[in-house]
Amino acid sequence: MATRGRFSGGPRVLALIIVAVTSASCAGAPTGGAIFSARGKGQGDPLSQPYVRIIASAPKPQASPIDIVDGFLAAAASFDDPLRTVARQYLTGEAQRTWSPFDSVTVYDQGEAKSDASRDDIQQAHVTLKGNLLGTLDTDNHYVPNDASSGNELNKGFTLVKVGGEWRISSAPPGLLLSNDDFKRAYRSFSLYYPAYHSPGLVADQVRVSINPGVGLAKALVHRLTEGPTTPLRGAVESAFGPNVDVNKVSVEGDTVVVDFTYGIVDSVQEQENKEALSAQLSWTLKPLTESRRIEVQVNGEQFPGGPFVIDPRQYENFDPDVLSGNPEAYYLQQGRLHVIDKDSGNPAVPGAGAPGTHQFTGLAISNDQLAKAAAVDKTGGIWVTGTSPGSQWQRWIEGTNLTAPSWDRYGDVWSVSRQGPRKSQVLRAHDPSRQVPVSAPDLESTDVTAFRVARDGARVAVICDDGHGQRVLVGSINRTAWAVQNLHPLVPAVEDQKIVDIAWRDADTLLVLTKTKSGLELTPWSVTQGIRSDSAKPATHIENIAAAPETAPLLAGAADGEILIWDTQKRLWTTLLKAPAATPTYPLG
Repeated sequence: MATRGRFSGGPRVLALIIVAVTSASCAGAPTGGAIFSARGKGQGDPLSQPYVRIIASAPKPQASPIDIVDGFLAAAASFDDPLRTVARQYLTGEAQRTWSPFDSVTVYDQGEAKSDASRDDIQQAHVTLKGNLLGTLDTDNHYVPNDASSGNELNKGFTLVKVGGEWRISSAPPGLLLSNDDFKRAYRSFSLYYPAYHSPGLVADQVRVSINPGVGLAKALVHRLTEGPTTPLRGAVESAFGPNVDVNKVSVEGDTVVVDFTYGIVDSVQEQENKEALSAQLSWTLKPLTESRRIEVQVNGEQFPGGPFVIDPRQYENFDPDVLSGNPEAYYLQQGRLHVIDKDSGNPAVPGAGAPGTHQFTGLAISNDQLAKAAAVDKTGGIWVTGTSPGSQWQRWIEGTNLTAPSWDRYGDVWSVSRQGPRKSQVLRAHDPSRQVPVSAPDLESTDVTAFRVARDGARVAVICDDGHGQRVLVGSINRTAWAVQNLHPLVPAVEDQKIVDIAWRDADTLLVLTKTKSGLELTPWSVTQGIRSDSAKPATHIENIAAAPETAPLLAGAADGEILIWDTQKRLWTTLLKAPAATPTYPLG
């Protein structure tokens, strides 16, 4: 059996790799695999970004089955050939008609091709590509990391036959198979922004945009924005772009970025509220490419009907998906009373919050209303809420005796999960004390849920649960039209002897996960939209819960002995902020 890792030891099928920019016209180059810098007329264009260009070769005469598969994979990775016309030369006539590169993208590393062709006189051969499966890119351009619990082995088979004495692929896996390096070359990661459901705010939706020198990143990004959110956020967000809108061109004129749409854009902004939402979507989505320049919307190359439509991105900063801005206040409970963390004024009790009476409160959550509300679990039962205005009293909003700590959303709803028995859970929400409402969450009903956190954007949720195979963290979204928790998928897999202690949203994309293993406690940031983890920190051994907020807000933690700790980013250690009996630090909507 013949074996060779992709591109190792075999003939290179890449005729040329050059460094270019997305809007540049490329200089001519000799063949032979030379690598050099090419500069074009778009070098100074702020919409341009460098990329590594790959130009693939056609099949070599008398190439072996492995060489043919290697060549096919390399040619399929060339974004200079969006229709994959060169890659199709490696296929038989029938396979050219049936193979589609647009179905999906599979990403792998450490690929190795193996062939069963042992003699030159055979007429059919099989080649298997094996490696580590990293993830897939679906037709939404949404990247889904591989769930390691279901296996991480890539095993894709190719069938080859002789055509005119040359090997050609008669059967190839659908979609694109890209090594991790090819994937990074061919796609750029961007966040699209969509209005939160019935709320003046945005939700980030990360996608991978394919590099196409004939289109340009900015145009491709705006086009993808007009298509609507990816599957995980459908039903959880809206879009100000109507169904008949597309982009003709994105260009720079002086200090203004001009986005030229088809006429459908006019129908999309008939109402002022929708015009503001569309302006926010466009300015936030294009921010990485436009450097906060003004944006002018045109229609089919002409000024917008009725006068110039110019967007100043500074006017839409309040649409921030992180919701909190500046230096948000943190709160904590002390002997059942709500306090604000303010060392300069002695960490005073919040005067408007009601006295706890006989209640024993834990699991604090704070809303983000103009007059904030506090929610907490009473150890004897129920989720109780009090305001921070004078005369406020504690009221029970959710009933039950085995409830997770509460979580507020940006709409003023408080959420919790009722644990009704072994692996039997029910998600609950309430907007006021008059009625608690069950929310459909089929993927959680047969699990033990120990934490349920709504993200500050009001669209996403993070859950610690156990289906009998160990604790793991799931992330999903809230469909507010059907009132369902949907599209739950693993973020942190179950690991033997691992306990997931707590989770906290830091910003719109980052979830902090506190875990405990035999080696101790570990605090790890995870990107929810990318499904990847960052470097972890080693917390103090007695931490039980964590609190986080965006930007420069310090990371806080509650300890088993009742202390509140603060993370020193320079010394990379926890120090005491408040002595016991303070407990349960939290930021608004944390």
